[in-house]
Amino acid sequence: MVRKYIYYACLIMVVFIPASCSDSHDAAVLDLEHYEPVDKFVPAYEALTNRTDIATNKDYDIEQTVKVINALELAQANSENFNDFLMQMARLDYTGVAPDVMEAKQKLLPILQYMYKLQAMDEQLSDMWMLVRSAAAGGKTAIKDKNIAQVAFAATGDPIAIFSIVSSEDADHATSSAFDQYEKDKKLKDEIRSDIERLRTSYMQYLTDYAPIYHKYMKEYDLMCVEKDRAYMDIYSGQPTSALAHSQKILDKYPGNGEAMLLKSFSLIMGGNGSSATGAINGIRQSVQAKDSIITSRGEVMLQDTMTVHRQTMNDAQWEADVIIDDYMLRYPDSTAPAMVLKGMLCQQTGNVNQAMLYFDQAAIEYPRQAARLTDMLESYRLRNYLGKTSEGQYLTRLYRSQMEGYGLFSPNLLKAKCHADKRDLSQCKEEIFKHFFRRGNQGVYDGLLSDMQFCEEHLYAGFKQLLIESSFIDVEVEPETKWLFWEDDELLNVKIKNRSDLDLENVRVFLCIHYTDMYKDEYDVVRVPKTMSIIGKHSTADFDTVRLSCAGKKTGDITRIRAIAITDDKICWVDETGYKKKHAISISGNGVDRRIEKDKEEYLKNYSIEPRKLKQTMLGGITVLQPEDDPKEEKGFWATIGSWFCRPDNDLKIELPRVLTMIDPVFSLRSADNDDVLMPTSNYLSGTSIHLVFDYVPKYNEQLPLYIYSDFVDFRINIIYRGKDSVISSVEEV
Repeated sequence: MVRKYIYYACLIMVVFIPASCSDSHDAAVLDLEHYEPVDKFVPAYEALTNRTDIATNKDYDIEQTVKVINALELAQANSENFNDFLMQMARLDYTGVAPDVMEAKQKLLPILQYMYKLQAMDEQLSDMWMLVRSAAAGGKTAIKDKNIAQVAFAATGDPIAIFSIVSSEDADHATSSAFDQYEKDKKLKDEIRSDIERLRTSYMQYLTDYAPIYHKYMKEYDLMCVEKDRAYMDIYSGQPTSALAHSQKILDKYPGNGEAMLLKSFSLIMGGNGSSATGAINGIRQSVQAKDSIITSRGEVMLQDTMTVHRQTMNDAQWEADVIIDDYMLRYPDSTAPAMVLKGMLCQQTGNVNQAMLYFDQAAIEYPRQAARLTDMLESYRLRNYLGKTSEGQYLTRLYRSQMEGYGLFSPNLLKAKCHADKRDLSQCKEEIFKHFFRRGNQGVYDGLLSDMQFCEEHLYAGFKQLLIESSFIDVEVEPETKWLFWEDDELLNVKIKNRSDLDLENVRVFLCIHYTDMYKDEYDVVRVPKTMSIIGKHSTADFDTVRLSCAGKKTGDITRIRAIAITDDKICWVDETGYKKKHAISISGNGVDRRIEKDKEEYLKNYSIEPRKLKQTMLGGITVLQPEDDPKEEKGFWATIGSWFCRPDNDLKIELPRVLTMIDPVFSLRSADNDDVLMPTSNYLSGTSIHLVFDYVPKYNEQLPLYIYSDFVDFRINIIYRGKDSVISSVEEV
């Protein structure tokens, strides 16, 4: 997306030479080569010129180079004034940036300094910075306090389309119109126009030099991204050999690329018992002792005294992976968390579970400490906006996020939980799951919550299910916030949590998962509800106040569905609206063709005697229909009917079911959920040993009542012959 800015900026060189203004070609050009910075411009100039890390144009870091290019363009598009932009320019880390990029960017400073001077000299140019922002945003009209980058993002298509604009015959007219509009709006005085023409010509010279450099590195970066993306997809589709080949291609050209090092070592580990792909193992083995001593002295890895012995049990692929990870941690000591996770995986694979747990513990400590650095490494993925336009691209971004933020397969806590689950230590498994969500909350990153929930459901069902028990008796209610009786704020939602359980919920935090129009079916925007409740009492509803939508350009009217995740002191669970639960019941009803019952789910439920056959027996003898106020056998007389108009007796259908059914997260309905005449419970709550259902329906004596129970595990139809408290459960059938 940022590439658009740079292309648009390149187009502005045409803006500075309007076709209708021939004398602009004769305007004096600023001296961009012999520049002397003054005052505020000195720190930025020194940051660009005072560097010793790269002597030639061969040792640059392509990712760092692209990151700085993007950062500078974003800063120019979004900064509020000259001071803001110059400060950001001075504070950027230019380590590893290609020298020709630095040299080209230096030529922007004399132009900005001249504009700053004009701003101070003439009141009519007091908002000169808006012209700078407009240039970076492709000639968009610059409005103070408006994020120009967002405007440009929203108004343009795919970045690749800009190439056709650059080469088209209409480029002159398309780009010059923006600057001409600025002049028209300002109604510049004649004496100022000569200065503006000088700026036009100078900016053209700067961009003429800079545009080819930009294209060169972006093309190189795109080629590397192709290899990187393919490696990720191969790893997670179970093709480690192919992933290894693609990551090796990157390392052949960029031996110190940190992400490629992690990818290669991950590929070798996922390959399990394979052999090394590089054939350089003998040389690696000879250097291991020296490398170990370096790592030990730097304190980057725990328990290095056992590493030599440990490596004797490895095959060639595992040995190479171990050495690559050590090299990575030496090069990137401020980004070691994902490497620690890989170390732990490797130890698990070679049977050293205790040391694996220690590596996972250290990774859990490092992720929050390194959060800023690791999240910063994610910027290159965020800026590749095309990844968000397909489900595959979104999937790829999630894979990278999981590595950089420590969730999903790269969560040290969830990996520890899996170890405990494999040993059937469900108590410790549950504890590690809690630790994971606690750490993620402290990192302040919530968009991986869906992946976390999915990982737990798929790989940690037995331990995770303990945190979900009776969660179907917690509901979320979300409505647009209403102001002044009728007017609704279309960016604010009012959130309430309804606790239908007979247990208090403590320390409740809620995260909304919002699906908007134009989103892929499985995509959600995760928003944390700011308010936290210390206690939500049993059978009560808590108002969480309001939450503002965070998805750019979306309003409450764009929401198609909402789910929520609630985290308490003893639960981590989905919380849904009652309407969603009904739709879910319909979707899983019928013959269950799409229902997949995993082996670990079946085993978990068997441990609690939750098998269809046993549940049927329990319900046959454990369901009670409560007596209504009026005897259903007696017909109402005339005066009784008249009296019911003024004081309606409570004759609604009330049913009590065994509480053990909460283990399957049941959804209840009277009649089939996909029928038009279906009735959902108006009241559905837990109390004591029972589930209490109330339906807004007065059945007739001896009426056949089909009560349906839907779940992801099994569906039932309970056939009831209604006779008040003497009702008969004639049968319980699986459906």
